[in-house]
Amino acid sequence: MRYFFVIPAALIIIALFHGCSKSTNGEVLVPGKPVMYEYDMDNLEFHNGFHQSEARGVLENRQIVEASGIAVSRSNTSRLWVHNDSGDYNRLLVVGENAEDFGQFIIEGAFNRDWEDMAIGPGPVYGKDYLYIGEIGDNRAQYEIMSVYRVAEPDISSLDSVTYATVEGVERIDYVYPDRRSRDAETLMIDPLTRDLYIVTKRDERSIIYVARYPQDTKKVIILDKIGYFPFNRALAGDISADGTEIAVKTDDRIYYWQRKNSEPVFEALKRQPLLLPYTLEPQGEAFGWMPDGSGYYTLSEKADDIEPVLYFYRRR
Repeated sequence: MRYFFVIPAALIIIALFHGCSKSTNGEVLVPGKPVMYEYDMDNLEFHNGFHQSEARGVLENRQIVEASGIAVSRSNTSRLWVHNDSGDYNRLLVVGENAEDFGQFIIEGAFNRDWEDMAIGPGPVYGKDYLYIGEIGDNRAQYEIMSVYRVAEPDISSLDSVTYATVEGVERIDYVYPDRRSRDAETLMIDPLTRDLYIVTKRDERSIIYVARYPQDTKKVIILDKIGYFPFNRALAGDISADGTEIAVKTDDRIYYWQRKNSEPVFEALKRQPLLLPYTLEPQGEAFGWMPDGSGYYTLSEKADDIEPVLYFYRRR
């Protein structure tokens, strides 16, 4: 008779753990199966914690015509890292908080086939900040293996408009999607709490969220884990705040916002109904970045229809 009770107990234990994946220390990392996120898309409320946009100026560097990624420097928060979309070479450009030109860095060992987003945050060396550059775009769905370049943030303390430096030591994280299909993505985010990388697709019927869990192998091609499906598509940019508590994903005309609670897994935070952040419509806005101290966020557009890109800042109330 005792075995009659042992078997159901075991089944109960299995059931408790089914539905989520855990690391060796018990931390929930990803759901057991992809989540089909559902929100009341017709009744989303606006976040009242931010002012409307401040136009900081037209970009002084007129070579930035396809700004597809932006990240606020951690060593000098009055400077922003920016990169162009496909068609440019392997460089990062530095912009001031009022759209000034502060030079550029060549990323030695990287290639810009279709850089679509960037993020900044922790990496393999404790206490050091890294830039993550997403070679994640694929407009024609022709590439199976995609890449994220990771490089320690260079020193930008003495930059000016004629600075032209080379950065070495870049690492490349190559990845494929679980189904080995080619997908176009324009959103790359780093979770500062776990150092996991999140990638969100653009052209699928519902944008799909994937994760490359830390530590990301730079010696072989890794397989992403699928987190879930948003009830919208055309995810163009996104960022997780430096303290890990705020998540934003941008589409053409909206910025969706989630507040993360008590260091919960990202996939759990995304289950809640998002709020909308203030957003001034841009001709082709594909860049979003939080300030490291949480004081606000920036957006930036590609040049479109001869409209010069304007740097916008949204200050926290």
